[in-house]
Amino acid sequence: MNTLHIKFPDAWPGWKIRECKLTSVLDSGSDTHSSVSDDSSALVETAVVTVDPKALSDYYSDSPVFRGHLQQPRRPWERASVALKFAMRGDLIGHLIEETELYLGPLEPLQGSTVPRCHGLYIGTADDEEIACLVLEYCGDPLQKPFRQLPMDLRVCILAHLGEIHRHGLLHGDFAERNVLQSNGDVRIIDFDQAVGEHRCQCKMDFRPGQTSPEQAAFGCEHLWRISRHVMRIWGNT
Repeated sequence: MNTLHIKFPDAWPGWKIRECKLTSVLDSGSDTHSSVSDDSSALVETAVVTVDPKALSDYYSDSPVFRGHLQQPRRPWERASVALKFAMRGDLIGHLIEETELYLGPLEPLQGSTVPRCHGLYIGTADDEEIACLVLEYCGDPLQKPFRQLPMDLRVCILAHLGEIHRHGLLHGDFAERNVLQSNGDVRIIDFDQAVGEHRCQCKMDFRPGQTSPEQAAFGCEHLWRISRHVMRIWGNT
């Protein structure tokens, strides 16, 4: 099984963990899941991640998110930026397992376009506590403005991404600006720990921004209609 060696900064006051080695329990190369189309997403042997001193969230949290630089043994000249989503307590690991299974299951066809590429879930111990780490492609920073203040073309792009997730049978469950990443014009949606499955979306994804709001039944999806009308405010009479 693959392993992940994570090296933490020395500059964080009160942070005791300097490094840890975690073992893969779910990854894109697992026999129980389809592999992603880009083979570079599968960690091979023991990979090393050096965590950026500038944390993406409060490192005192039980569920911190860090940015790191991934180096794989078979391609040591390559360094990929990754996001590390941790569960620092054993009772939180189940949620991370469920989220990983979504990335490697219904969201797998959307990796690299609608959602980040998933490098898998790794579990081990640190500071005498069982921990887990979901490793994802780093896709930029969360939106800094409310949806309704974004350019209209960006709002429609985000809705189209959300619609793709609906088409693959999922309701996000926690759709908010903090869960939409943007980098160099690309958009990715993250954070599926509250997602709901078995959604049968009938939306035709014909958003028609600036026009009169369509009837909810004609639009085809109550959830996307409400987000389009009340959150994104893409229609002229909202």
